[in-house]
Amino acid sequence: MLRNHIRTAWRNFVKNKWYSLLNIGGLTIGMACSILILLWVQNESSYDTFHSNVDNIYRLTAEANENFKAAVSPAGMVEELPNQIPEIKSSLRLSAPFEALVEIDDQKFKEGPVFYADPNFLDVFTFPLIEGESKTALDSPDGILITEVTAKKYFGAESALGKTIKIDNGDTFTVKGVLADVPSNSHLQFNIIIPMTYHAKNDSDLVNKVWNSFNFYGYFQFEESAISTPEKFSKMVAKINQIYAERAPEYEIIFNLQPLKDIHLHSDLQIDLPGHGNIQYVNIFFLVAFIILIVACINYMNLATARSSRRAKEVGLRKVIGAGRRQLILQFLGESLIISFLSLVLAIGLVYLFLPAFNHLSQKELVFSLTDPLLWSTLLFIALITGLISGSYPALFLSGFKPIKVLKGRLKLSKYNLLFRNGLVVSQFVVSVLLLIGTTVIYKQLTFIKNKNLGYDKSNLVYVPMEGEMWGKQDALKAALAENPLTNNFSIISDLPANLVTGDFDIHWEGKDPNEQILFPSIRADENFLDVFQMTLLNGRGFSKTSSENNDYIINETAVKVMGGNLENILGKTLTFKERKGTIIGVVKDFNYKQLQYAIEPLVIRHGGFGNLAVVRTSPKSTESTIAALENIYHTLNPAYPMVYNFVDANLDSQYKGEQQMGSIFKVFAILAIFISCLGLYGLSAFMTEQRFKEIGVRKVLGASALRLVNMLSKDFLKLVFVAFVLAIPIAWYVMSKWLEEYAFHIELQWWVFVLAGFTVLIVALSTVSYQSLKASLANPIKSLRTE
Repeated sequence: MLRNHIRTAWRNFVKNKWYSLLNIGGLTIGMACSILILLWVQNESSYDTFHSNVDNIYRLTAEANENFKAAVSPAGMVEELPNQIPEIKSSLRLSAPFEALVEIDDQKFKEGPVFYADPNFLDVFTFPLIEGESKTALDSPDGILITEVTAKKYFGAESALGKTIKIDNGDTFTVKGVLADVPSNSHLQFNIIIPMTYHAKNDSDLVNKVWNSFNFYGYFQFEESAISTPEKFSKMVAKINQIYAERAPEYEIIFNLQPLKDIHLHSDLQIDLPGHGNIQYVNIFFLVAFIILIVACINYMNLATARSSRRAKEVGLRKVIGAGRRQLILQFLGESLIISFLSLVLAIGLVYLFLPAFNHLSQKELVFSLTDPLLWSTLLFIALITGLISGSYPALFLSGFKPIKVLKGRLKLSKYNLLFRNGLVVSQFVVSVLLLIGTTVIYKQLTFIKNKNLGYDKSNLVYVPMEGEMWGKQDALKAALAENPLTNNFSIISDLPANLVTGDFDIHWEGKDPNEQILFPSIRADENFLDVFQMTLLNGRGFSKTSSENNDYIINETAVKVMGGNLENILGKTLTFKERKGTIIGVVKDFNYKQLQYAIEPLVIRHGGFGNLAVVRTSPKSTESTIAALENIYHTLNPAYPMVYNFVDANLDSQYKGEQQMGSIFKVFAILAIFISCLGLYGLSAFMTEQRFKEIGVRKVLGASALRLVNMLSKDFLKLVFVAFVLAIPIAWYVMSKWLEEYAFHIELQWWVFVLAGFTVLIVALSTVSYQSLKASLANPIKSLRTE
């Protein structure tokens, strides 16, 4: 039986090579696309699952108000909560990641990311140690952990254990352990871990065990099943908040526990570690993978049902000699499964061929290993489902033919069959239009982000962080920058206005409600700040060199509204920021100092002569020479450190890396979905043209022009594309509106975006159909009208 099915499938394949190739080509491309997307989805969904205690590890997060949710927590709180909550097995603190100057054998390198971590780092997290003892690796303040790639980079094939490394031209550390390279699906990415006990020598938060300063990432490992149910979880969160309220009653902070495996995809928090994904993107791409596979299956179903009349006599003869409907269904399903598994083999080849390009596109290190039994089972499942879906309707339809009718003559297809087939074509092009509209909207939003006036001029701004001796030589730095005409347009600031994440509650003004808690981000800046960033001062004046350092404040428009004032009466008002009483001297026009997902919050700009960054505005044609001048000044003042610089606009672009990758991937798969749809449309139009070959000959003899014939053969298909466009509009409008709602600042959906997508798909479909139509209309009518 099986041999007969395989033989029959092979004969049909050989007999109808062109249609078989269209089917296999569509399924192969559809499967390859789906496999690549599913590899990406699987990687995104697997973050941090390799830790042995993943189900018991949670990160402590804080919510100051509905607009400010942060991933950081107080150092003292994380350390002391286990003493008050027995269900917490252990707690762990991590610093923010940073870059360090590493010196080995008198050679210096910039290395990062680097974390300070508590000694139980390797007890909480499962990062395998290649060399050293995990229990004692971080016990000593002068110990250090490095990854395998870092060890090879600095020590080659030699064992790194016991070797010394000098950090930031200061203390020397001994390598106490070498870690296996950090998996790419870890939300923590690092090359070096330094003991928290070393950091505690100088950090006031750690020394004083504070509960009101949020500068560390805190993790708790709970006892097995301690918070395994929603009820237990809620009680634990309530208990943590109760303890904090008793310890720090002056602040209204709400804490929560974030499961470790949720950090990568479900973290919409500020002051978070870089590199997070987005569960919405994962869901979208999972759906796209499924849809592309369905589009490929529709091709098979369409061509099989369209060509059903060709196999009607075969079905009739098989029924006459005793074949039952069940046998026929199995035969046709067997044929589709054979084609499906053949397509899978070809799809695997395509995946291997294009995986490097896909990795480059998605900025991932995806691996396609056929030795993985889970992967094999997934691939076989995809082939099986694809074969069953694509072959189901043709099998049921073909096996239902009545032998008396089909053996009398050519079978006439029912209106129901045509309606079903047209519905499949419409479904394909609905998907194509949706993906094309999605690609256009994402591109428009990214363009909007790139070109939006943020309230300051972000171009031609280069910044250099303060490091080493530069911290104590900022007066000398200012003098050197002012003397050089290439660098004299500079400002010394505490934070970039492109990504401000700090905030304080300790702020008071005249008439403030004492019970009101409002978070105020702040920047410390010098008198050049507004000019260098070309911000608009709406009222008042900027800072001056003669003013007292901490007695002048500039606020933004939003802060004026929060304080209940206006541009005219706010100047001269008293403002106390973190116990420093001063005067409001100016109001700056609102500018975006966070990603565009967030609304503009009240901002305080404090006057200060010292900062963390030196920012220089370059002339458009002198950027390289300005950087060279900066390097000369930097090396003169800080010879022990190599200068690191970046551009403000590049920093802004990096904040939307996820959106850029999503747009690129979306664009590729939108094109492929349209291509697969057109493959089926091409085969369908070729077959329908063949069916009407004699009619075309007759019409041509009677005087019909080629253009008239093309119009006759094409209009039915184009109607289907138009119906698909109409159906896709409300779906696309809803989906893209929801996506844009994630941004406080976004584009408005415009009608022409939808028309452009529909017109593009219409032109592609018309080109696909017209080729066959034109070919038939130009054929010699003698060939079509001659007798057999």
